[in-house]
Amino acid sequence: MVSGRRLVLVGAPGSGKTTLGRSVAERTGAGFTDTDDLLVAELGLSLPEAWASLSSDQIAAAETRVCLEALARDGIIALGSGAVAQPPVRQALAGRPVLWLQVSATQAARRLGMTALGMETLVVVRGRLEAQLRERDPWYAAVATLRLDTDRLDVARAAEGVEQAWEGIA
Repeated sequence: MVSGRRLVLVGAPGSGKTTLGRSVAERTGAGFTDTDDLLVAELGLSLPEAWASLSSDQIAAAETRVCLEALARDGIIALGSGAVAQPPVRQALAGRPVLWLQVSATQAARRLGMTALGMETLVVVRGRLEAQLRERDPWYAAVATLRLDTDRLDVARAAEGVEQAWEGIA
């Protein structure tokens, strides 16, 4: 791997940041960092446990710390979906190659296994995902230097798109 070579993946939950980032890193020999994994290690709690027991400010502060740490690493870096909400993270992304993995709320709910929860729960989950996308999409757009719509792509084709972005970084 070329030293200093980084590709940052951003996007909503279910967009494929972890799955695609890990797959491309394995195929290309690049390093891979998932900031959600770093956040779990930092907090000593799973993400659902953290959201149930800590304030959103505590989680945001920890997420900002781990994201800034991760952005110093080489390789493919998958940022947690909410990381772009933090101004220091958005500022740190300036001038970096950032691939926005775009996904609709419908497809994200499918990928996250939410369709098995029943109609009423699915409606609530999709509504929350749609609200989250409306809030975060402007931030994703502001930091992205590249975009890949993953809605109609299977994992192999989406991974090809991520790999092309990785290979395009000089």
